[in-house]
Amino acid sequence: MSNSQDRTARGTTGVRSILHLISEYRWPIYLGALLAMPIVATGVLVHVATRPDSPRPIVGYYEAARAWDADEAVAEASRQLGWSVRYELSPDIPHYPGMPRPVDVHVANRGGKPVSGLAGSLFAVRPAGPHPAQSGQLTELPHRPGTYRALVRLDEAGAWDVRLDVRQQALRFVHAARLMVPAGDALPAGRTR
Repeated sequence: MSNSQDRTARGTTGVRSILHLISEYRWPIYLGALLAMPIVATGVLVHVATRPDSPRPIVGYYEAARAWDADEAVAEASRQLGWSVRYELSPDIPHYPGMPRPVDVHVANRGGKPVSGLAGSLFAVRPAGPHPAQSGQLTELPHRPGTYRALVRLDEAGAWDVRLDVRQQALRFVHAARLMVPAGDALPAGRTR
């Protein structure tokens, strides 16, 4: 018998013995695999849920869910007013990382006239990632009716969900939109324009 034939015979015998072992113990192997699958799946879920970059639960989710109907009624009433809202980042004011930046909010009524006398807040949150929500009080700019400014920390470039929640006497107005923060907008610490 040659060397290659000897190796082939040993390989065939080895495969047959493994198949025989699997055939003889197939039910214990099958049950062991069935029991191991949920353990492995649970381990994967625990790993995904506890890794550092996984999204965190929303703070106050239960309370927000309970108030959803009332909040949706306010949003619908706000849509019925027909007011338009425009958000913009002030290009003439430099931004430094870690510092709040001014966000200008222009509010006009259905006829296009500026809406003055609003008081409230601007909320901003990243739609993805574990970033905490940011908020700032609105202040009306005296030289521009219907234009308000809030200082909000928007350090990262990309999409931010902004929500305006204001009152004018007994009237409550809410508006939500997506604001794009351009990349490379921030100045390094210690530099001015």
